[in-house]
Amino acid sequence: MFYGKNFIFDGTPSEIFGVRIVNFETSSLQGSPSGADSTIYEKWLLKKQKSYFFGRALNTPLIITMTIGNDDPISGFDRGKIEQWLLGKTSYVKLQIEQDDIANCYYNCIGISASNQYIGNQMAGMVITFQCDSPWAWTFPKTVTRTFSGDALQDFYMDFYNDSDSNDYLYPIVSFSLNTIGTSFEIVNITDDDREFSFSGLNANEEIEVDNDKKIITSDSGLRRLSTFNKGWFRLVPGYNNLHIMSGIGTFSITYSLARKIGG
Repeated sequence: MFYGKNFIFDGTPSEIFGVRIVNFETSSLQGSPSGADSTIYEKWLLKKQKSYFFGRALNTPLIITMTIGNDDPISGFDRGKIEQWLLGKTSYVKLQIEQDDIANCYYNCIGISASNQYIGNQMAGMVITFQCDSPWAWTFPKTVTRTFSGDALQDFYMDFYNDSDSNDYLYPIVSFSLNTIGTSFEIVNITDDDREFSFSGLNANEEIEVDNDKKIITSDSGLRRLSTFNKGWFRLVPGYNNLHIMSGIGTFSITYSLARKIGG
């Protein structure tokens, strides 16, 4: 249930345009009131009473319908500015609802349509439809960091609890900076069947950032480091993860956003 009245879209508060939320509804493209619809991939064969199941995918984006208005009629000039603000984006941007229990979450969406609402011959509000880039809302990014002094090999364990509302793997951003004796880096996720994420043949003092979701590796050396990587993109299973980190590092961090099922 949403009770927030003000909202922020692409960093701009709704108060700037003198409008607030009058009604807020969510559904997926297939009509689910809370989003996160699954698409089932299966095949039925003649005379078989059970399908061959190949998997499921959460590939139905959340659709948000929001009615905005004001106590005073909206002029034609203001209507144009509001539409430019909400419908003029060329890519997905953040939509935040100013509501205490979801203050740390946002929808990544784009305005796709609008209809004007009139009382008599005066415009009283607008119904805006947004399409999200996923079935979820998202928490703002958080970073867990470990910092070490001196030039030594670090060998330590770290617990991470993935409380995402999605039951799929979480692929965060991993960053690390090597010290003067560091030439390799390794994380073993013991909980994920000892899955290994590792680099070798790196330079001392090199800084690496790996976006495991987008599969992008960036090094401050300017070198392409895919050939030194074991191709085991780092992932976190739902729930508890026990990680074993080994490297000559100065800093190490994990940056992540969690899926939140707050469609309705």
